[in-house]
Amino acid sequence: MTHAQFPSTLTQENTSTITSLPRHPEPGETVTLTLNDYSINTNGATTRWFVNGVMVSENERSLQLNAGALGNSTAVIVRTSLPNGTTLEAAHTVTPIRVDMLIEADTLTPAFYKGRSIPSSGSLVRVTAIPFTGVDRDPETYSYTWKVKDKVQTGGSQYGGNSVTFTSGFERNMEVSVDIIDTDGTIITSETIYVPLSDPELHYYEINPLRGMSEFAIGGGFTFVGDEIRVRAEPYFISSSLLNENPHREWKLNGSTIKNPSGDLQEITLRKQGDSGSFQLEFHIRNLKQLLQGVKKSVTISF
Repeated sequence: MTHAQFPSTLTQENTSTITSLPRHPEPGETVTLTLNDYSINTNGATTRWFVNGVMVSENERSLQLNAGALGNSTAVIVRTSLPNGTTLEAAHTVTPIRVDMLIEADTLTPAFYKGRSIPSSGSLVRVTAIPFTGVDRDPETYSYTWKVKDKVQTGGSQYGGNSVTFTSGFERNMEVSVDIIDTDGTIITSETIYVPLSDPELHYYEINPLRGMSEFAIGGGFTFVGDEIRVRAEPYFISSSLLNENPHREWKLNGSTIKNPSGDLQEITLRKQGDSGSFQLEFHIRNLKQLLQGVKKSVTISF
């Protein structure tokens, strides 16, 4: 009895796949797609690449293309024709996604400060992920897996958890990453950022009896007019919890620690001593329970 011989059917799952670099491109980003079919013998095979149904390349192991606009997916198929007549097909969809990572720091700034609070060592930091896929969808309808310094947060994936809060350490930059997961368990994109940590700052401001506190810090070459000046020390970018921890406040005048009689421990009044001269003023505020929370600075005030 004669039996007809047919080439075996090879499936995409165990023979041919496409890898993408980057895996989750942003809109317009260049993507490199590479054919992975090393599990079979492809000697003498013909390979053709199709983008949105149009053949764009032949007999190449990889293909470069630009991701489309936000919400516009690109369908890529690579067909490999073997000498025995078998055709392998691998498919991949390039879907551009953008993720905005918002950084918020619970650090001190004066009321008139119009800038953004900056994270510093020992401060509470919050990072929020907002994915944009081109579809009007609430960020809280995805699941999120957060890592801070490569440590998984909140025990793993959390539905609706598009933000993470942590206390910063000694590093100058903290690595924060997130996987954004759809309802079917697919990771639609991943994002990694490095949160920069700044040193706290301290600035001095003159308080005028009529106009209140100046918004311009006292700098080098400052000379006050009149018999006395009231000065306030304002810490910047240090954990806001500092003021709730009964911090240690210390004033020094011309190198010597002094007792400040003011009711507000961050304000001091200086009075002239003679016709002309200067004060070397220093203020130090620190949390005695937390090594990372403290700042000091000196300034010369002339009269």
